[in-house]
Amino acid sequence: MGGLKTISILLAIFIYNFKLPTSMKKVWLLIGILLLASCGTPQEAVPGAPFEVETPVKVEEPAETPVETPTSSGEIVMGAIMPLSGDGAAYGEPISRQLLIAVDTLNAEGGINGKNVRIILEDGKCNPKDGATAANKLVNVDEVKVIFGGVCSGETLGAAPIVEEAGVIMISPSATSPDISNAGEYIFRTAPSDAFAGGVAAQAAYDLGFRKAAILSANTDYSQGLHKVFNEVFIDFGGEIVAAESYNTEDTDYKTTLLKLKKKNPDVLYYVPQFPASAVKVITQANQLKFDVAIFTAEVLIGRDIVKEHAVLFEGITGVEAAFDEEGEIAKKVMADYRAKHGEPAFPFYQAAARDALYLVADAMKEHGEDTEKVRDALAATKDWEGAIGKLTMDEFGDPILDFAIQQIQDGKVVKIE
Repeated sequence: MGGLKTISILLAIFIYNFKLPTSMKKVWLLIGILLLASCGTPQEAVPGAPFEVETPVKVEEPAETPVETPTSSGEIVMGAIMPLSGDGAAYGEPISRQLLIAVDTLNAEGGINGKNVRIILEDGKCNPKDGATAANKLVNVDEVKVIFGGVCSGETLGAAPIVEEAGVIMISPSATSPDISNAGEYIFRTAPSDAFAGGVAAQAAYDLGFRKAAILSANTDYSQGLHKVFNEVFIDFGGEIVAAESYNTEDTDYKTTLLKLKKKNPDVLYYVPQFPASAVKVITQANQLKFDVAIFTAEVLIGRDIVKEHAVLFEGITGVEAAFDEEGEIAKKVMADYRAKHGEPAFPFYQAAARDALYLVADAMKEHGEDTEKVRDALAATKDWEGAIGKLTMDEFGDPILDFAIQQIQDGKVVKIE
């Protein structure tokens, strides 16, 4: 800033040594005074800081608080893969609700060796791609050691290679594709394989006198599994498959397909939908075409909520589902707990199977801790375990050995027939 002082002094000499009008001398003198006034110390020239500038004091940040792990926080975190959006939510919503009710009940009973269980729900959207995405997140991000699900066979098969490689236990309450039996040694289920269900439906249809069957199924792992088994078993019994058609889950117009089946004059139609919403459309359009034929099906069309909503439309449909005693001591409480919170259970067996999946794992972990290899071995050795679905024994594939019931819709109710 010393250069400005020199300039100010020279300017003053210039003003008084040269002949300038008095008014001009005043102007130049004012300029010189302003220049001189600006010649302060560097500290004074700091904008916005007319006083002494203090050096900021460095504040030491507190050490980062360690993130608590499930073990250190006294809880066990598990995952679940279920369809929570789209048409598959018709299954995923009630089954996930029942699982969460079972978790609350288990925790109220003391949890697992004093630790509460917490579930992280992921949307598998009832298809292999999203099932795999959900499994990747649960295994690699959340680092869970147990996953419940999937609800649908597609999402279960999509997730299976990921959990098998990671040594994570996956146990499904409702995925029934025969392919799941060979999906891996860490894969279990509390719902029976369609390798049995499709065969039971074929035998029941044949025993009731039907000889010419047509098959209509959705293009999904679940539906195609039942389609294949029914086809093989019905032929083995001496029946004839006169036509077989499939449709995509996004289809909305089924009339062309239904007309193809109708022209073959079957005396029974084995119809295997994936979703209740599309099933309602198929049955409605079949009625419009006067496709008057006996219908056999699986559990989708005899879900209690869908039967209640479409009692007249579904009258006379016969379905096959895993048998269990809804009035049994455990089952009765499980259903009552659900009714108290959410109304009538949509798929009673699958809801009971969801509760049992949790308690099977909990019982194994109470004995073996969180060692997944030992828990896996304990699950594989399950024999006559008492649950909501009755006494459960696992076969060599991790599938439950259970009986089936033939149910028919009569006057808006699902009635067991012999």
